[in-house]
Amino acid sequence: MAIKYVSEHDTPDDPGGLIRQALDMGAEFPGPAEDVLLAWMLRLGEGQDAATAARRLIDGYGIAGGSVLEGALGKLIGLLHQTAHCAPAHIPARRRSSRRDS
Repeated sequence: MAIKYVSEHDTPDDPGGLIRQALDMGAEFPGPAEDVLLAWMLRLGEGQDAATAARRLIDGYGIAGGSVLEGALGKLIGLLHQTAHCAPAHIPARRRSSRRDS
């Protein structure tokens, strides 16, 4: 089942335009930043890497540098930066060990 978001800011990297909406609110963004980041991650398409999507959002939304904002929006931007620098989720599965391996 496919979910269709009605936001004009809906993109594969920002499903439903959730991050864009928070940025548009500016200092009025009430947070909590962690909840918005989690909701954004859960909305990403299957197999889409959150770190890569976060890097593209940071570049595309112009929040790569400059002054650090205070409040919930500043925290959300900081969390996006942390996400952008995380290792990709595509880590190969380890071989299962058994008692015979010991």
